[in-house]
Amino acid sequence: MPERVVWKGDQALKIFYSRLGLIGLWAALGVTPWCQAKQEVRVGAYINDIQNLDLSSHSYSVDLYVWFRWREKDSNPPASVEFNNPYELWGHVRTAEYETPFLMPNGDYYQVIRDQGRFSKKLILDNYPFDKQILEVAFEDSELGSDERIFVADENPITINPELKLPGFVIGKPSMSFHERAYPTGFGFGKNPMQSHYSRVLIEIPIKRPIVTYAVKLMLPVLCVIFCASLMFLFNPTYVDSRVGIGITALLTIVALQITLNEDLPEIDYLVLIDKVYLLAYLFVIAGLGVVVKTTWMLEKGNVEAAIRFDRIALMGLASLFAFAIALTLFLSKL
Repeated sequence: MPERVVWKGDQALKIFYSRLGLIGLWAALGVTPWCQAKQEVRVGAYINDIQNLDLSSHSYSVDLYVWFRWREKDSNPPASVEFNNPYELWGHVRTAEYETPFLMPNGDYYQVIRDQGRFSKKLILDNYPFDKQILEVAFEDSELGSDERIFVADENPITINPELKLPGFVIGKPSMSFHERAYPTGFGFGKNPMQSHYSRVLIEIPIKRPIVTYAVKLMLPVLCVIFCASLMFLFNPTYVDSRVGIGITALLTIVALQITLNEDLPEIDYLVLIDKVYLLAYLFVIAGLGVVVKTTWMLEKGNVEAAIRFDRIALMGLASLFAFAIALTLFLSKL
């Protein structure tokens, strides 16, 4: 039989229809074809001010400028940017520096937005009052996914006001990073949830408390109470009322100090560092009161010298254990 002749025109049609079907399959799955170029938007930020860090609400106020540079004429990325971690969104004030994007000499379109408002991040307070925190500001495009628009770093993408001060904290060097954020939902558009990916920009500002200052402000008072409570061991065992009074007063003072301190902290389900210090102080005073009870019974038996000796031994033992426990707690906290 004669061989069937396949014309080049037939081959071209087959290739065309096969590629058309592949594109339709991509569209059904919500996958962007490799030939479609992503829009790159260069971004940078300037941190102008940080105020009102509120531990109880895990929020803080930030005043920052964010600039954008892109090539596409019919695009306006700043208009569709949304911040991902706002606190009280109604309180944010956003302004654009230019009414319309500014065309730069190199062909880029340029726009700057200024946002003033409160942001939120769940603060980890394990080592309070010697904790180190990272304040975050995150934003992404609210319309186009990462298959259509991505954010990349501009030259010198993050700077901070050199005169910026946050009372009670030392501000470190900020950083800017870029991530692809995946959402396990199609947001009601019927697209594949596995394809709900958005390009996210994350600005991080590290802060920490000065250790010496907060040690004096928060640790010294409780240590002074412990020192005064230790005087119950130095009184003559016959002054039972005075010794008990010192112990009870010290115990109530520690309770008042802890209540006052916790007013500035949020509701959390774990002990912070200063709570552990107070817990050790409670144990010290309660153990001291136990020693007073023991020596009182020794006095009833006429063992005055033995009671005085027991007081001295208890003082040295409890003070050593308290100092060791405090040092171990600070060491485990990895300050």
